[in-house]
Amino acid sequence: MKMRSMVVLTLLSTALVFAQESKEEDIKNPLAADPAAIAAGKRLFVEGCSGCHGTNAEGGRGPNLAKGDLIRDVPNRRLFASIKDGIKGTEMPLSRLPEENIWQMVTYLRDLTSPAFDSHLAGDPEAGSTLYYGKAGCVNCHMIRGRGGFLGPDLSNAGRSKTPPQLREAILDPNATIADGFRGVTVTLRDGKKIAGVAKDNTNYAIQILDGHGDLHRLLKQDLSEVVFRKKSVMPGDYKQRLSASEVDNLLAFLSRQSLRPAESKEISK
Repeated sequence: MKMRSMVVLTLLSTALVFAQESKEEDIKNPLAADPAAIAAGKRLFVEGCSGCHGTNAEGGRGPNLAKGDLIRDVPNRRLFASIKDGIKGTEMPLSRLPEENIWQMVTYLRDLTSPAFDSHLAGDPEAGSTLYYGKAGCVNCHMIRGRGGFLGPDLSNAGRSKTPPQLREAILDPNATIADGFRGVTVTLRDGKKIAGVAKDNTNYAIQILDGHGDLHRLLKQDLSEVVFRKKSVMPGDYKQRLSASEVDNLLAFLSRQSLRPAESKEISK
């Protein structure tokens, strides 16, 4: 037992030392959070990387970098080296750009994959608030701090839980990703009554539906004559036509300020 404890302690100590060394070995990004570097890095990315990774890093021949899974936890040293030296065994080539340009791309990718709250977004949050509660009608389906509808995800922490590309996609292409628990459905009871909303739970025997009034209906499948799931999101898919580019930027800026960390947040809500 004593020997086993010593082994465990040794392994823990080794892990802690390794973690500390890994942390110390990373290098500091000299251009971190610099708006000019972010803009320059985006231009360089579009010019040199969009052919494989997409104009907005949404993926293509190369992986999707905008979601952040491949970028967020990668140390600066490794990210810098991946751009500079390429990645062996893949189509990722080396870069002959000066180091400053590579750091600009690193800075852009960091900003792109950071939570929206920590990113530098164009747009006016105040104007976005007016859109959210007015013309865009977002409040009808989404809730922020207890105010709003029930058919869409709660956005009280949108700025912390989503990246800017994820928020933009949710607005302009809602059918690309439908959040769990928000798939639209309409059921018909044996007596002909219809109930529409989003499916919160669905099994072979029962289904739970949250309607637009916030009422949860627990129904047995044996009491239903029909269950029809929507193929598309319940969210309108025409915001590209209904909102101008600047209005979309304003709405994104507003959503990016929504955070459940009051001590350090500057969220705007009405």
